[in-house]
Amino acid sequence: MIRITVTEFKRLMSRRMTWFFPLGLAALMVGGIVIAYFVIENDDDNTPNLVQDIAGGVELESYFVPIAVLLPLMAFVIGSSYFGADVKTGMIEQILTWEPRRLRLLSARLVSAVVGVAILAAILAVIYVGLTFVLAGLVGTTDGTNGEFWGNVVKAIGRLAVAGGLFCAFGLGVTVITNNSLASIVGFFIYWFIIENLIGLFLRKVSVYAPITNATAFANRSDVERIEGSAFQEEVDLVVSHGWRAAGLILAGWSLLSIVVGAFMFNRRDIA
Repeated sequence: MIRITVTEFKRLMSRRMTWFFPLGLAALMVGGIVIAYFVIENDDDNTPNLVQDIAGGVELESYFVPIAVLLPLMAFVIGSSYFGADVKTGMIEQILTWEPRRLRLLSARLVSAVVGVAILAAILAVIYVGLTFVLAGLVGTTDGTNGEFWGNVVKAIGRLAVAGGLFCAFGLGVTVITNNSLASIVGFFIYWFIIENLIGLFLRKVSVYAPITNATAFANRSDVERIEGSAFQEEVDLVVSHGWRAAGLILAGWSLLSIVVGAFMFNRRDIA
């Protein structure tokens, strides 16, 4: 099991799609920091404090929001394409001639994908922290970066890594079920931009259990809220449904469900 998992991990990290999104997000972060530098440099009244203005306080209320919002997209696409691409090319059939135990192969892919995406998510978070620290040092101040702050940063990076790994498992499981990565990814985009918003408007009690909502909340250590009152009024109330720990458990539940159903279908599917 260890040998096949290591082999699958190497295959994952050698794929261009695995690095496409992380490198793209890293480039966006660098570009955003450069733009922010010139904007702040030309504004004499703006001297941002890393802790208070960028991180939102020692508890990091707004620090990792940019990563937490985009993390589910990256994780889902990597997990989905990792399995779906080999289905399309017929690689799955070839691998099964070497390792005929399907669940063993699926488990190795699952472990390697979860670990790989968790590492990539942590690396992106570290890059983001480094860039914002440099930005604050150049045009603002890093006062207040005490032990409590850095301890919370380390915990937040760990949550981002876990959230990325879980959502990658969810994406892989969905693709195993559909047996088509393109359908899974297109369906995910439709769900993300349209369906989840509609659910939030018209099925509010259901919307708080949506996978993307809970992944973002867990990664960002924020509460999951629902709309109270008419969604078409100018002012609506947001009511807290549950906290970030419960959000993490809900995300884990979605991941486990997709993997269990996917494993059942993969084990019974006619591959040839």
